[in-house]
Amino acid sequence: MYATVANMVERFGNTEMVRLSMPEDRETETLDPAKIEVALADATALIDGYLRGRYKVPLAEVPKDIVRAACVLARYDLAKGERTEPTEQMRLERKEVITWLENIAKGLISIEAASAGNFGKSNGPRFSGRPAIFSDESLKGW
Repeated sequence: MYATVANMVERFGNTEMVRLSMPEDRETETLDPAKIEVALADATALIDGYLRGRYKVPLAEVPKDIVRAACVLARYDLAKGERTEPTEQMRLERKEVITWLENIAKGLISIEAASAGNFGKSNGPRFSGRPAIFSDESLKGW
């Protein structure tokens, strides 16, 4: 995963993570790390989908922008619960991240990560072989 529960708490605060991760039927005031990790895994998969064409995924070294994107996407997913709805700010941040990822996929923006190289791409057919044994000259007279 490109972000951790600790990244989420650091970025959005413990109170918000408790509110967003707390199951609807539970009244305790502790965050649910498993629920946050599921949202982070989903965010990572979404990010990989956009990066796959240009970068080797999963990324070995995760740039800070990708950590932020994973946190924003996971927060939005967590907010879509029975008792909660994403705020307008969450919607705008998610839209901004998706646009940013689309621009990465299109090659308009680059990140510091290992390139996927030319895997799956071809520059046309390639031929190789040995020199011809027979030629018009050697077959003359046959």
